[in-house]
Amino acid sequence: QGALQRKITLSVDNEKVKQVLNKIEATGSVRFVYQPQVVNTARAVSLAVEEMPIGHVLNMLFDGGAAYEEMGDLVVIKPMSRNVAVLVSVSGKITDAKTSEPLPGVNVTVKGTAHGTSADAEGKYALTVDDPNATLVFSYVGYISQEVLIGAQSVIDIQLEADEKQLDEVVVVGYGTQKKVNLTGAVASISAEAINRRPVTNPVAMLQGQVPGLQIVQGTGQPGNEGLSVQIRGQGTYSGAGSSPLVLIDGAPGSLNNLNPADIETVSVLKDAASAAIYGARAANGVILVTTKTGKADSFHIEFNTNVAVHTPSRMLKLVTNSADYMRLFNEARQNSGTASAANTYTADMIKLYETATDRVRYPNFDWIDYMFNPATVSISSLSLNGGAKSTTYNMSLGYTKQPGTLRGFDYEKFNFRSNIKSDIKKWATVGSNISLERGNRNETLLGGTDTFLSTLAQAPTYGPILPNGRDFTYSAYSFEYHNKNYPAITANNGLPNTINYDAFMQLWTELRLFKGFSWYTKGTLNLETANLKTWSPTVKLYNYLTGDLATTSAGTGLSAEKNNNFYSNFYSYMMYEAALNHEHEFSFQAGYSQEYNRYEFLKGARNIYATTNLYELNAGSASVQDTGGSSSEWAIQSFFGRFKYNYKDRYLFEANTRIDGTSRISKNSRWGAFPSFSAAWRVSQEDFFKNASIGWVSEFKIRASYGRLGNQNIGTYPYQGLLSFTGAYPFDNSSLQLGAAQTDYANQNIKWETTTITNVGLDFQLLKGLSFVYDYYVRSTSDILRGAQVTASLGLGAPTVNSGNMENRGHEISLKYNREVRTGRWSGLSYNGNIFFDFFKNKLTKFGAKEIDRTNIRENGLPYNSFYMLDWIGVFQTQEEINNSPKQFNYAVVPGDLKYRDVNGDNVVNDEDRVVIPGRFPKFNYAFNAGVSYKGFDLSLFFQGVQGRKVYVNGWGYETFRQGAAPTLDWQENRWTGPGTSNTLPRIYFDYENNQKNRVGNSWFLQDASYLRLKNINFGYAIPQKLVRRIKAERLRIYFSADNLLTFTKYKYLDPERGGDGAFVAYPQNKVVSLGLNLTY
Repeated sequence: QGALQRKITLSVDNEKVKQVLNKIEATGSVRFVYQPQVVNTARAVSLAVEEMPIGHVLNMLFDGGAAYEEMGDLVVIKPMSRNVAVLVSVSGKITDAKTSEPLPGVNVTVKGTAHGTSADAEGKYALTVDDPNATLVFSYVGYISQEVLIGAQSVIDIQLEADEKQLDEVVVVGYGTQKKVNLTGAVASISAEAINRRPVTNPVAMLQGQVPGLQIVQGTGQPGNEGLSVQIRGQGTYSGAGSSPLVLIDGAPGSLNNLNPADIETVSVLKDAASAAIYGARAANGVILVTTKTGKADSFHIEFNTNVAVHTPSRMLKLVTNSADYMRLFNEARQNSGTASAANTYTADMIKLYETATDRVRYPNFDWIDYMFNPATVSISSLSLNGGAKSTTYNMSLGYTKQPGTLRGFDYEKFNFRSNIKSDIKKWATVGSNISLERGNRNETLLGGTDTFLSTLAQAPTYGPILPNGRDFTYSAYSFEYHNKNYPAITANNGLPNTINYDAFMQLWTELRLFKGFSWYTKGTLNLETANLKTWSPTVKLYNYLTGDLATTSAGTGLSAEKNNNFYSNFYSYMMYEAALNHEHEFSFQAGYSQEYNRYEFLKGARNIYATTNLYELNAGSASVQDTGGSSSEWAIQSFFGRFKYNYKDRYLFEANTRIDGTSRISKNSRWGAFPSFSAAWRVSQEDFFKNASIGWVSEFKIRASYGRLGNQNIGTYPYQGLLSFTGAYPFDNSSLQLGAAQTDYANQNIKWETTTITNVGLDFQLLKGLSFVYDYYVRSTSDILRGAQVTASLGLGAPTVNSGNMENRGHEISLKYNREVRTGRWSGLSYNGNIFFDFFKNKLTKFGAKEIDRTNIRENGLPYNSFYMLDWIGVFQTQEEINNSPKQFNYAVVPGDLKYRDVNGDNVVNDEDRVVIPGRFPKFNYAFNAGVSYKGFDLSLFFQGVQGRKVYVNGWGYETFRQGAAPTLDWQENRWTGPGTSNTLPRIYFDYENNQKNRVGNSWFLQDASYLRLKNINFGYAIPQKLVRRIKAERLRIYFSADNLLTFTKYKYLDPERGGDGAFVAYPQNKVVSLGLNLTY
């Protein structure tokens, strides 16, 4: 290696060039010769370099103003005239570092210019440059780029190493890692870079739209309670076991919500049985593996990330806030409902007071939504120290989130601490620990976000929350006005439930490598979660807004306190042996044991009578009226697992997994279950016939197939046992009371595991130009679903739990990715990427039992679970003649302006027999696409996410008119039916639910299309140039702008289409987020 190519690490601050050269001589085993009178070495310089070639360091010292002549360990430094070009001819051969085969087509460019050439068919190149201090860049797709300073060299031969990260990317799988190219199952991985692109408060939200088959819905924007639901490949069961996947953090079950997003290194999603079967009874709904960051040896880094964001509701209702308009609509609705009277409608004089008022404090047009919803400033910060010496590495971090809500009465604060330490105590032994602590503090209103929102709507604009005196709180302006709770009054009196939770997650592990190919890994985990809830229900006096008279006193119920503790322990140990025969056959054997235990405890107490309203402790209340309660439950599971892998020439791959689980949740006779899986893959691109087929632009082509069986144990703690419930107190001796107990549900000792089988076929393509394609087709079938038996009430007791029912999901997943970096020409250094995926699946009940129908849903063989089942709304009756000529709708007294339904069976009567199945319970498909570009320190990324074909059934406040007095939307004011031909979409206006059952019967007018496409995130950043960053002794500084939910394209009315499910139209709204942040690394 030439003297100029030797790498050194050096840090100097305001030292003369001569002194710096002396230090380089001492550390680089090199000698410098120069003439002080022509080479300026008296200048003071500051620089910090790590593992940089000496030639590059000299360029920094002399700013390109010197030439160097290399003679062994001697380097002659000469002044260089910038007016005279020094032509240097360089040639050489480029080969593969592993095979020594020539690499044709390698790009050879002069760094920072468009000047360059490419290697010929034999890997040879030749190039003439005008600067001996120039640096050549050798780049080739699939290989690690190299930079070489020319100096005095005329022949530069290069060996390029394959980019293992690109060609042999390692993916975290169950109890280990595997090369991505050798995967036989359906596994998708997400990098830390992709995860942290969106600065969000909950890590679960970061995964949305990142992986096909991973469906995430954020139900609300409530701080600390976003209502995030996670499913992998759809709903897999209708039992109480649920469809949530198993989440493992560093190998043990944990809460992804409680993590600091900056601590996440990678996320792997195990979607099929082949990849998830090693987790057996816990993996029926798929597995999400989260790996947290560790340090790197021989380095030290300080990373600081901070972000400040402004949150506003993504979409919001536009209500009638003009009091006079509200009053007229109020009277119209009363009249249409047939309940109008002089005592419950506004008079003309009342309306005139508001219409002509000059005192808008006394006679307001009050906008309750504008008052209750306000922009919120949210901050997220994290600080980490990571690095290590040769044998010990570490990563320690602190995180802080402050998230006030956009809706009054809500806020959340979270603190995180993590310490990951790993140490090679011997060449054959490694130990480590992972410790994380989390504290959350959440304030919310008494009955939560939905109730607060609907109570905000259920107020008239004729009054505000506070009387004109600025002191007392309002009941209403007129006694006949309908309304719900005055939440500003409740929160001002500290009616805010407060939840403080702690999560301590501790792991200790060891890995022993006792002989070649053999390793023994053991990990123990303890997880303690506590949640302490205190709820103060105050007594609130409310007054008439106009007269100031006391209208009502809302009696509080004092203080209640709850304590929830959940303790979980997990111990697992496995041994693995890997061997190879003749460099062609590779084997891997793995066997292990796992033991889990969980105990949950609940305790509560309440006291009603308090002498003071500012001491929120149970002991501060009177014991005369109090209540207590408590319970506990526990479960355990014991497991044995194993894996066998075979690899022939990286061409034919086979893997078998099995797990045997025994759970306390099922009786001894059937508590043990075996869950095997088998998978295979054929790397067609490794076949000779493929390599010789002149399709070298395909670097990877693989066919995968897998089949396996999984279990589900989340079926309640004691489902097979006959449980006793206290039924009351009985005076058997007429002098004291004795507790009585009785069995309330039948028990079934014969229940067994709910089982899921998954068949998966996949194709993987990777093209040399940076394009990759992944396709999967799967059939997921759940059988022996655990459910309550379908029995009549005459049985006397509650139905027992039985194994009955099958459900099937069939789906397709398509993912297309593209990454490219321009190596030559004007745009050298430009990199860009794109990714798009589609996720299709269909759900079907294949065995259910007796058909079940509720108001708007049906569960029947051959249909998607809980399919919409209702009357088909086809318009609005315009005239009495149209009503007379149409089928009779039940026995309702229908009038013009009411909803019209389709007579499906043609019997000239509309009734329950005309209900139809309407698709939309599950989306037709989910999709996402993103694009990114970076150039000269600037980076831009766009992320779109969408759902197509999903419907939701909504009603109540904000959708129907005058529910508890709620003001109608402007849409109702402008587009409601008021006479023939005025509207065929909005009916006549009614007051609340009064005499309106004819329009409220289950029908598709309430069924909204919740499909949407949204710009989920845009992120624009700039990395400050290194020469400026070094002035603050930093390694990297990036500032960025980010925005979430900027644009949403949807047919969904009024509010955000991304919601949890059917029910009340309003929920705590989603947030539109605009933020600024920085990433600083030392």
